[in-house]
Amino acid sequence: MVKVSEYLEAESEPFRKELRKMLAKYPADGQVYPITLSAGESLIHEDDPTNMVYYLMKGRVSVVTNQTGVSRYTLTEAAAPEFFGEYEVLGGIPRYIAEVRAVTPCRLAAFPMDAYLLWMRCDQELFFLHVRWILNSYINQTANERSLHFLDSDGRVVQFLIRAYEKCGDMPESVRLTYTRMEIAETTGNSVRTVNRAVSRLVAKHLVSVKNGKLQITAAQYEALKKEMESFLLK
Repeated sequence: MVKVSEYLEAESEPFRKELRKMLAKYPADGQVYPITLSAGESLIHEDDPTNMVYYLMKGRVSVVTNQTGVSRYTLTEAAAPEFFGEYEVLGGIPRYIAEVRAVTPCRLAAFPMDAYLLWMRCDQELFFLHVRWILNSYINQTANERSLHFLDSDGRVVQFLIRAYEKCGDMPESVRLTYTRMEIAETTGNSVRTVNRAVSRLVAKHLVSVKNGKLQITAAQYEALKKEMESFLLK
């Protein structure tokens, strides 16, 4: 825990320049907590008391919650730069509503709740940007939930594979996915057994390949998966 001025002095470029601008109206006596996470570590646990807002500077995280009938369900994934915990703080929600877990090694800064709220009152432009981001995030999450609602288990896995391929850039010739079957299950709302069965059916149709236990998608398979998705949507 350090004062914001000490934190900025200790930070390296290019993060220092970015943070100095963002924290221009942060309380001068406010504290900042530097945090580093390894892949798989949790930043926030569901139902923990709300006391911090976190800023992700480097890395990627998943937002996971418990759901009836499904052990774990991934609401979304997010990459830096991104804030977490502001839903609960701004909404006056006493406990965090989901777990935030590192997918890759991450660097973050944590701001105590009271300092964050004072910061938002003093920086109306940043507050507006936060509110707009929260609304956009909620709308996108709702749209994703709506699309999943009309898909069966195979359709959800196909949708996941299409989006995973698209995250890798402009039509790569081949993509090797690093996701585990458990992570796919958490994202699609299926069980691991259901995901395994869906993958087996897709492999049999040559829509995806498995090499050394990992899923692989070629550009041609990606196009075929999109056509497969059209068939699910027409059911």
